[in-house]
Amino acid sequence: MGPAPAPSWWRTSPVLRRDGIPGGWGKRRGDREYSDLGIVLRSYKLGESDKILRILTREHGKRSAVAKGVRKTTSRFGARLEPMTMARMLLYVGRSMDTVKQVEIETSFHEVREDLDLFLHASAMVELVDGITQEHEPHPELFDLLLGGLELLKGFPRRALFIVYFFEFKVMAAAGFDLRVDSCANCGGEPGGGDVSFSLHLGGLVCDSCREGRYRETGRLITVRALSAELLSWMSLHGLGEWPEEPPGRATEREVGLLMDRVLEHWMEREFKSRRVMRETPGCRSERAKGG
Repeated sequence: MGPAPAPSWWRTSPVLRRDGIPGGWGKRRGDREYSDLGIVLRSYKLGESDKILRILTREHGKRSAVAKGVRKTTSRFGARLEPMTMARMLLYVGRSMDTVKQVEIETSFHEVREDLDLFLHASAMVELVDGITQEHEPHPELFDLLLGGLELLKGFPRRALFIVYFFEFKVMAAAGFDLRVDSCANCGGEPGGGDVSFSLHLGGLVCDSCREGRYRETGRLITVRALSAELLSWMSLHGLGEWPEEPPGRATEREVGLLMDRVLEHWMEREFKSRRVMRETPGCRSERAKGG
């Protein structure tokens, strides 16, 4: 599979720039206030009219913030703070949680929220980012990946499965856990041709010699077909938003998606709620959700 050019919007979108936030957002306004781009990860009811939001900001990391009065029908920005919405925000730093002062929507992603299948795929991306980030620790690359993934779901809904597992692959790399898919994760040799094996313990493919039991460090092995191994290698060399010249077949997408599920659950040492919901939701279009 050779590289294909990324969609033009991916290269030109200002929100994906690495050299700063458009319009001066992302800068502090004194000791107690700061402004930044933020994506709403989750929201929780608080009292009769407020919400607690978990927000991934680009320059200030993950934050917990109170949005006061947003559940009132007269709220100025209640509808602007739905999960997955990306907005410019002005927040006030509190003792335990911040307070949302102003909100200006950049992208609502209502198309993603209103389609059950897209919502479930987007929820998987949000749950992963929420699970690996710590409060107040900036990670602009993860913010860019999440924003890019949501944009791709919105623009290419029929490619949702490929988008999500490619997103997961890149998030793991951004978090410092690169999957070894071009050489043996145990000895560094060639993984071999044809069907190969993947070691959850080592986080990568293993060669024939290691697979045959000469090394105990490999742990449990998962058989990966040649086409899936080729796709994993392609993913390691390309960025989210690029497409293979030949779209992967359904069986390959399903196998790589299920592999990423197992890798993430092994890495995070827990089951992801969004994936369980996908498996249990009737009519979910994802072939991945139907796997065991």
